Amino acid sequence: MDFNLRCSIAIGPSEIDVCLIRKKGKNSVIESLAFYEFEDEKEINNIIDSIAENLPKDVLTNVSFKHSSIIEHIYFYKSNSDIRSSLYKDLKRDYEIELKDYIIDYEENKFEEKNLIYVAAMPRSVLNFYYSILSKHKNIKLYSFETHSVSLRRVVGNFLGDGYILGCAIFKDYSTISACKDGKALAFRNLRYSWNELVGSLAKSGGISKKEAENLLQKKGFETVDEKNQEEQLIYESISGVFDQFTIEIQRTIDYITTVQKIGKIEKIVTIGQINKVNNINKYISRLFSLETVEFKPQKLIEFGQDIDSSILDNTSYFEICVGAALREIK
Repeated sequence: MDFNLRCSIAIGPSEIDVCLIRKKGKNSVIESLAFYEFEDEKEINNIIDSIAENLPKDVLTNVSFKHSSIIEHIYFYKSNSDIRSSLYKDLKRDYEIELKDYIIDYEENKFEEKNLIYVAAMPRSVLNFYYSILSKHKNIKLYSFETHSVSLRRVVGNFLGDGYILGCAIFKDYSTISACKDGKALAFRNLRYSWNELVGSLAKSGGISKKEAENLLQKKGFETVDEKNQEEQLIYESISGVFDQFTIEIQRTIDYITTVQKIGKIEKIVTIGQINKVNNINKYISRLFSLETVEFKPQKLIEFGQDIDSSILDNTSYFEICVGAALREIK
């Protein structure tokens, strides 16, 4: 078994992305990248079959999930609390679930006088469904399962380093806002907001096609406009309008960290995913919150093999998640 070769499979609401990464000392090289779209979970079995056919023998594989049934939450407890008992009690109360029906994992971090617990709970039925499909392929050597948010924290920490970071991600079919320090979770918000919905909202408000709306976001975006040019001003206002709800959630998360829980001060905002297609998005967010804002594009920080068509990145929804999942250490 080649321990330097890692496979990651990022499973989302409507797409599965697959990445092969070879570790070379402190660096990594992407050897292959692929994506598979689906409309119904019944298609997943055939997709996994296709993925397995194209993988080398005995490749270590980490699977990263985003599923509507997965519960993710961050709880705060006093240092002398019985963490496990309190966590299970609160989880059952808040989500009205039977604990026996879920696979529950959590990580514990201490900030000031508080214990922060990031918990992920996946229905056993969902995990069993995917495990039964994946484990039947002998060349897929499963070594872990995790959530998209864990993969994202790892890849951001790996390439951007430590500090109080607010990650703002908009993917094709969902979005999240999460805060972390040194890779440890501080806050997490799952939003009913996606790139497809954002494009659709702009198209509807402007009476244009979705393709035209996407072109406006990519070519115009938040470029400086001439205030005397009414048409440019209207386009700018329309684009900023579809981002209103997302920026409100950014402010709420910042307030939660700094004012409500008082566990730190956000130092940097990082934009992730399809949101980075928007022209000057980093400048717009930086101006709104008076914080350094950077576009996270690991494709500019990692080496690609010669056989990879770089254009595939335009159609891969969870590239950052794939990289983060593949970088998980083997213990």
